[in-house]
Amino acid sequence: MKYAEVIIELKAKELDRIYYYIIPDILEERIEVGMRVSVPFGRGNRKTEGYVIGICDEAPTSHRLKEISALKDDFPVFSKERIELAKWMADKYYCTLTECLQCIIPKIAKDKVVRYIRPVNTENMEALLKRSKRQAEIAEYLDKTGEIELDRLMSELDVSFSSVEGLVKKGIAEITEIEVTRDFYKTSEADKKSPLTPTDEQQRVIDEVVDDLKNADGGKKPFLLMGVTGSGKTLVYMEIVSAALKMGRQAIVLVPEISLTPQTVRRFIERFGSLVSVTHSGMSGGERYDQWKKARTGRISIMIGPRSALFAPFDNLGVIIVDEEHEKTYKSDVTPKYDAVETALKLKEIYGATVLLGSATPSINSYYRAENGEYRLLELKNRINMKFPNIYAVDMRDEITLGNKSMFSIRLQKAVGKALEEKKQVILFLNRRGHSTFVSCRKCGYVFSCERCSVNYTYHKRENKLICHYCGAEEDIPEVCPSCGSGYIKYFGIGTEKITAEINRLFPTARVLRMDADTTKTRDSHRRILNAFAKKEADILVGTQMIAKGLDFPEVVLVGVVAADMSLNSSDFRAAENTFQLITQVAGRAGRADSTGTVLIQTYMPENYCIQYAKKNDYISFYREEIEFRRQMKYPPFTELCTVLFAGEDEKKVISRLHAFSAFLEFYGRGKKYERIGPAAAMVSKINDKYRHRIIIKGYEEQKLKNYVFYCLDKLMEREDMGGISVNVTINPKYIP
Repeated sequence: MKYAEVIIELKAKELDRIYYYIIPDILEERIEVGMRVSVPFGRGNRKTEGYVIGICDEAPTSHRLKEISALKDDFPVFSKERIELAKWMADKYYCTLTECLQCIIPKIAKDKVVRYIRPVNTENMEALLKRSKRQAEIAEYLDKTGEIELDRLMSELDVSFSSVEGLVKKGIAEITEIEVTRDFYKTSEADKKSPLTPTDEQQRVIDEVVDDLKNADGGKKPFLLMGVTGSGKTLVYMEIVSAALKMGRQAIVLVPEISLTPQTVRRFIERFGSLVSVTHSGMSGGERYDQWKKARTGRISIMIGPRSALFAPFDNLGVIIVDEEHEKTYKSDVTPKYDAVETALKLKEIYGATVLLGSATPSINSYYRAENGEYRLLELKNRINMKFPNIYAVDMRDEITLGNKSMFSIRLQKAVGKALEEKKQVILFLNRRGHSTFVSCRKCGYVFSCERCSVNYTYHKRENKLICHYCGAEEDIPEVCPSCGSGYIKYFGIGTEKITAEINRLFPTARVLRMDADTTKTRDSHRRILNAFAKKEADILVGTQMIAKGLDFPEVVLVGVVAADMSLNSSDFRAAENTFQLITQVAGRAGRADSTGTVLIQTYMPENYCIQYAKKNDYISFYREEIEFRRQMKYPPFTELCTVLFAGEDEKKVISRLHAFSAFLEFYGRGKKYERIGPAAAMVSKINDKYRHRIIIKGYEEQKLKNYVFYCLDKLMEREDMGGISVNVTINPKYIP
């Protein structure tokens, strides 16, 4: 008798263990590790989905075992390597194995099929069809057309399926089904282009990575490629991928967000054609499943996309490339809260793959690892066109004395006008969305906010509504202040809509495109906007972070950073790093062809060191100053951080239990090198009627820190009523809640 080790699909922590099921004789020859199965579960024997993670000859249990009911598929959805990855993720990110397994595979969808009908026997047809004029009409039509798509036939003749089915039963026609792959990017229709020749500098980088690829055994260190904007990192990536393919291996290329996918995919398709596939959240479930299935069956060799592309089911993974490795989007916000870079390094270990992390502005943590020998540092110091943009800081404090109350400095206005006269393109960047940041009463200072979430409403001009960006609540614009009765209601702050409106006022003939979270909600909207700008159907592109990096538009000669130091006002210890990266990345969009680009950084803090080093494009000097700040303040990479967030509808209980948890941390942390920050209200202290409070714990070793935190949580839950309170634990979060 054989037994299956099954993980049940239910996500409850107490059910996160192996259940043993008898493999019935009828399934013994078909069942494999990695398959989905249907099993009876619980006292009611409710049919439940499970995943087979092992098969054994003995079951270490005294309980009476149940049999597997059925196989859900006729193929494994997990390889043994991916099951190993899921187990590692469950331990690393403190979640259930079920959650990790479900993260690794897309939702299994039905294959898309098209039905065709064709005539197979027209002899004696008249005798068989005497009693049915509709069937006779269909048969005559088929006799003329031959094979045809069934839906088309039914539409053109206006007949029901029952009439068609009658022909099939009489042996006059036959219906066949053909599987059709949902091809989101139409890779099969793309024209191939000859590869460019790498420069000497690029070739040196390529050679070193390919040497590693040839000898990959999982033991070598990952690469960190620091390449200035416009240095041709994408060509380097493609050459490395080409080498992997020649060795019969596959490649995964990660980009930080959907907006970067279209340009990257286009370049790879022009080089590798239908060997390329893509996956991201903007695709339908069926489309994502089809791309996953193409990878599983070996029909493609390159998967491109944001962090979920990491789980492409390749059997012989050779290289993983993480472009813009510094981006926060590589850390998941939802359970499992995996870090794509960490997970890529685990896949390197499992498959013996080569990992290349690329960025013009590496994260402080990554560069620190390179300095200390954990990563191998590679550099591209020169732009392909050998022209760096001219970068200037514009002190917005001077604009008031000049009588300029516009959100655009006089210098930026003149520069935009000059670019338009020369028929060139402009990018205007803002790290905000919406029309205005908030709406308030100019008489008493009352600010309109969401009662459920304790955050200010944002005014959206198109809908003419106040909208909460946390819970989605909407309100009409009030006519009078609810506090003092004044009618002096005004909009404050700036957003992409407001920038667009101001541009339209100053330059009424300019064609403007806007790219932000509000204009990219619809299917394929990222690609449509970027294609339109690339085709020069617009003169100015206004956008948020999604236009700040990775994009290549040869006609862009001017980049304006409307409010460069907004992110410097955040309470995150990485504020300077985030600001430096943002300015450097968006500056890199200017002057990527023949013209020398100009970048104007509008700021109220021009003396800040991150602004000064961004002006000079001097990463190393910025790193030296920033790493010393981190060292003195005991922030990563010198420590590990853990945030613990309590949330519930009873605020007094939330605060009480968090303080009790803090007391456990103090008691069990005595004499150890742990430091607590808080308890305190979270940055957004209320969402969907739930109050949110958090504490931050610093430690020097991740595993010890995690063990310490969870031990104290267990003690809290043993002694205190935690009903109605959710607990969220994140190690090294991408932002402080």
